[in-house]
Parts: sequence; C-alpha cells; structure tokens
Amino acid sequence: GEWNSNRPFAYDLSDPLGHNIQNKLLSTYLETRLGNCVSMPILFLILADRLGVKVTLSTAPFHLYVQYYDDEIDRWVNLETTDGANPARNAWIRQNINMTDKSIESGIYMRVLSRREIIGVIAGILLEHYGERHNYIQQHKIAETIIRHDPKNIEAILAYGSAAGRMLDLIQIENPNPRDLNPFERQRYNELVEQNATAFGVAESLGWRPEKAKAAYID
Repeated sequence: GEWNSNRPFAYDLSDPLGHNIQNKLLSTYLETRLGNCVSMPILFLILADRLGVKVTLSTAPFHLYVQYYDDEIDRWVNLETTDGANPARNAWIRQNINMTDKSIESGIYMRVLSRREIIGVIAGILLEHYGERHNYIQQHKIAETIIRHDPKNIEAILAYGSAAGRMLDLIQIENPNPRDLNPFERQRYNELVEQNATAFGVAESLGWRPEKAKAAYID
C-alpha cells in the first residue's frame, strides 16, 4: 500500500542463501527490500525487540530463524521469516534442512540463543567476509573470540579450523619441507595442525556433518 510505497519486503529468490555477502547486510535489505534467511530474521528480531516482544534467534545449517515465546502456551514457537513469519514446527524445519539428532541434542542447531550468542551468530558474516578475502589471520582471531563466548557456535568452530588449515597451506607453499622451518615457525606450524584437527573433531563430536548448502525450504 501507500504506507510502504507499494514496495513490500520480500524474499530474494535470486540469492536465497545470501551467497553474496552484501545481500546478508541489513543496509542492503532495507534499501532493496529483498532479504534472505540471515537479514530477514535479524530485522524481525530488532523490530520485535523494540516492541517488547520476547524473541530470539535460532540456527540450522545455512539458515537462521526466529523463536518467539508465547506466554499463553508457555513455550517457544518457531517463526519462519522467509515465509511470512508463519509458525514452523521442528519437524517441518528438519524435513527441509538435514540435521543429525546429535547436532540438535548438543545444541549446535535449533536451540534458544542468548543475546550474547546472537551477537556471535551475526558476527559470522565477518567470518565469511575475511574468508572470501583470504585474510585467514583475522578470520581465525574472530572465530576464536566467538567460540570463547559461545563454544557451540558451529560456524565459528568450522571457520577456526578452516582458517588454521588455510594458514598451514600458506606455510607449506613457502616451505614445502616442514623440517626446514626454524623453531618458532615449527611451533606455529604444529599449533595450526592441532587447531585444524581439533576444530573439525569437535564439530563432528557435536553432530555436525558436511552438507552442501541448499534452499529446499523456499519451494
């Protein structure tokens, strides 16, 4: 209607998963009014919070959604902001996005996030940003900070391990034989090997499994 200049907010079907990081930003969403499963739930959260509605975010692989606390039924209700903020049963989410039982039991997916944990999830955009720019040192530092405040942030765990692996690759390009490294370089090399292996080991122990990003839930 006239109140929004006949430009409603809608799902960006051209990039539903936000492969272009720019499309995950609120500034892009507000300007284009086309959002995805990152920008849409975050804006919903901000507006609902301003209105005093008890909401939070929750995660699934490559996906964010809102959880709203319904006082009448005394429980949290999933809201899918990419689908008109309609209620979404856990079974429906799991039907459209594959997750292991262990990943839900461990809390890396589908848990009610605290305010501190929400900040870590939003900061995940920075992990992608620095990863795309091959700034693995900065990506590694940010991931480490997020994990310190939320040890179950699976995206940070994976980014931490991946950044360590990328830094190892750079060392090996310059020094194909690790035996040629000086003591300081060898210590750093061994630390990165351990961090890479430990991060992916922790991720798998929490129920994470590699999966290609998909947007089946938009059908």
